[in-house]
Amino acid sequence: MSGQHPPKWALSFLRWYCRKEYLDEIEGDLFECYHIRSKDSVRSAKLFFVWNVLRSFRLINLKNTHLTNNFDMFRNYIKIGYRSIKNDWKFSSLNIIGLSMGLAVFVSILLLVNHEMTFDRFHTKGDRIFQVIQHFTNPDGDDPEIWTSLNLSDALREEIPMVENAVTVHSASPTWFEIDGNRFFEEDGIVAGPQFFDLFDFQLLQGDRKFALADKSRSIVISERMSVKLFGLKDGVLGKIISIERYGDFTVSGVLANIPPNSFIQFDYIITQNYDMFFEHVAPWFPNYFNSWSGYPAGTFVLLKEPELAERFQEQANKVLERHINDEADINPHYLINLYDLHFGLVGVDGRINEYIKGDLKQVKIIAVIAFLILLMACFNYINIATSRSIRRFKEVGVRKSIGASKGQLMKQFLIEALLVVFISFLLSCLWIFIFLPYLKIITGINLEFTLEVLVRIAPFVVATLLFVTFLAGFYPTIYLTRFSAIRILKNMTISVKGSATLRNGLVIMQYCLVLFMLSALFIVNRQYSFFSNKNLGFDTEELVIVEVNGGGVRQNFKTIKQLLLDHPQIESVTGLTRMISGYRSSVAINAIDKKDPDLIHPMRFYGMDKDGLETLGLELKSGNFFQGIKGLDSTTVFLNEQAALLYGGTEILGEPIYLQDDEGGFEFRGTVGGIIKDFHYSSLHEPIGPVIIGYLSNPFQGLDDIVIKVQDENISETMSYIEKVHNQFDENDVMTWEFLDDMVQRSYEREATFQKVFTIASIITLIISLLGVVGITAYNVVAKTKEIGIRKVFGASFSQILTLQGKSLFRFLVFASLITIPLVALLGEQWLNNYAYRVNITVWPFLLVIFFVFLLTTVIVLALNFQIAKANPVKSIRYE
Repeated sequence: MSGQHPPKWALSFLRWYCRKEYLDEIEGDLFECYHIRSKDSVRSAKLFFVWNVLRSFRLINLKNTHLTNNFDMFRNYIKIGYRSIKNDWKFSSLNIIGLSMGLAVFVSILLLVNHEMTFDRFHTKGDRIFQVIQHFTNPDGDDPEIWTSLNLSDALREEIPMVENAVTVHSASPTWFEIDGNRFFEEDGIVAGPQFFDLFDFQLLQGDRKFALADKSRSIVISERMSVKLFGLKDGVLGKIISIERYGDFTVSGVLANIPPNSFIQFDYIITQNYDMFFEHVAPWFPNYFNSWSGYPAGTFVLLKEPELAERFQEQANKVLERHINDEADINPHYLINLYDLHFGLVGVDGRINEYIKGDLKQVKIIAVIAFLILLMACFNYINIATSRSIRRFKEVGVRKSIGASKGQLMKQFLIEALLVVFISFLLSCLWIFIFLPYLKIITGINLEFTLEVLVRIAPFVVATLLFVTFLAGFYPTIYLTRFSAIRILKNMTISVKGSATLRNGLVIMQYCLVLFMLSALFIVNRQYSFFSNKNLGFDTEELVIVEVNGGGVRQNFKTIKQLLLDHPQIESVTGLTRMISGYRSSVAINAIDKKDPDLIHPMRFYGMDKDGLETLGLELKSGNFFQGIKGLDSTTVFLNEQAALLYGGTEILGEPIYLQDDEGGFEFRGTVGGIIKDFHYSSLHEPIGPVIIGYLSNPFQGLDDIVIKVQDENISETMSYIEKVHNQFDENDVMTWEFLDDMVQRSYEREATFQKVFTIASIITLIISLLGVVGITAYNVVAKTKEIGIRKVFGASFSQILTLQGKSLFRFLVFASLITIPLVALLGEQWLNNYAYRVNITVWPFLLVIFFVFLLTTVIVLALNFQIAKANPVKSIRYE
């Protein structure tokens, strides 16, 4: 087993550098420490083994004289580099700060990308674990979902040879836990079969994996975090009893390590599939539906014997379904998605187990590119400042060459100096990272950790990055400084800097291009997100409370509840809905039969509401009269939105009959068109508005699912307490689940919000690094042209002329960068915005504003750095050396 041996590369490195007479003793000690530590944690033992190998890399342990001499030479180069940094600390500080910020952003985003790209990689069987997807088809088109029959896992395990194991998993209802009279409300639980730990490698700290979720038992496995919350203990909780409302009493059979944030399945506890008590609190028809092949309450995961067998699964699964489902029309295709692909692969697939935001691979790639561009900008800063300062080091190079230093030795010296700057920058970047990460957690909702273990995991990428930055930042200055002969340097004492100036100018233009690109793109991203947040959706979103209906008591007593709620002075109106209109929750799909061709159907969405729905939601009735409160009349009256009305001849359809079917065409409902409602965004702005039918709350398609309450913005907490009190009078076994509508709507744009915030921070860092570069170049020019400024002042140059002289090249670079960048941003921005059904238009004004902003900052820097010399006595400037 690989886990029983230390890392091979670390052992090979030790044997490469260590003297033979010391090797046996050092290696023996390291192996002994490794085996002792591996009893507690193999991962920790490996980390300490690597650390001890590095600690043993000392001069006394090195193998031969040549290596020792190289080490002495390396140490000498470090000393020279340190003195160079110390003697020119102002410019060195600019380099170190710029590089450290670039590295900090790069490593932080590397942590984020690593988190996204390593979802579920800690499961050793992950390449053989697949989730079953059921492919429904409705009038709107394909509708794949993660939900399957509760019986599917047993059938697949028993009837398909290529399936080694299978398990069903679904979320547990939010409910109350009670321990010794103390109550805790818990939302993040799952219900899973006994095979759960045979598939998944979640770390069990206490308990037996084989029996923790034994079949037919009443067992619960809790996380370490939950153990501390419920019992105040991490250990000694096995066998304790937890009373779960609506589920019954459960015995703690295991304690899990806290679930990693990069796990597709997120939970704080697991209970066994024992539904006896749960079924006592639901409608009489529910148990049969829940346990039948026609019910789809759970997600199913399978463990295949070989990953390649997934291609044959759909054919085999269809045969299983045919044996258990009598009606062929009820059989839907089932296919597989690998566990490692679920994070990005579930886009377009409905359903999720507990709260989970699906990944967006495009956004991850964009963020990774942004991080790399920021790192490049930091490198450009280093090259700019290093080449600007290189003139001062020509004498040093000439002297070293004259006493026998080879070009290779000089190149090593300057590259090691660059490596020293990069290493110091990396140490400083670690401080920046610890500052950034809490804010990154707030922005992304991801708890990224920068620990020794994480650093070792991403160490190859970090080391490669540091070497890349060292080479990129130090290579050109090194080549430039070492290419001239010693005689030429010592004889002339000055060298033409035309080549280095051309490179510096090109890098300044590239920096301006990057900062203009980031700021202009940020404008587009912010405008689109602001458009999502502020667009009129066709209904009110402010001060509306949405209460989910989860129990029969609330559903059956809705009229009484509504009247009690209206008795409160802070509640303005109340309505019941079959499903709340928002981009976060989907409505029922139905078919409307064409008026002229009975064989033609029009797929539509259906919403049911009572007579106060229009007033409460703020929908606009364009024609007709809304529900009158007369059940016999209202129950057959329907309203069409403008898109649906277009399919039936426009506005001249009031009073006409319309025939509706459920999405499977199982029955037909005859309604009468009572009016037309103005189009509203029942779904998110990612999708265009489609045809909608609004019917009465009592309808054959869907029952009451949400209560919408319009409240005043005063004493919200007291009003919510009253609403909860009324709710609990009629559903004492359920906890009221509620949310403000504006929050519900914004959840449709979680990914855009996260992307916008990350992009904003990246743009600010880009601007700061760019300004550091401008400061460095301008500061050097000020010093280099001190005597020239003095001479110009003697001949009558004004302060404004001197500033123009110093800044005109930067402003010229800014104009040139604008001509390159703006068309590119406009083109890429159009492509990105075309992914949305509703979007902003790109105009020239944001680009002009960004250019002016960068121009203004450049002007301030040039003015600040030139002011003292431009105002000084020209005699002092002429005497300056």
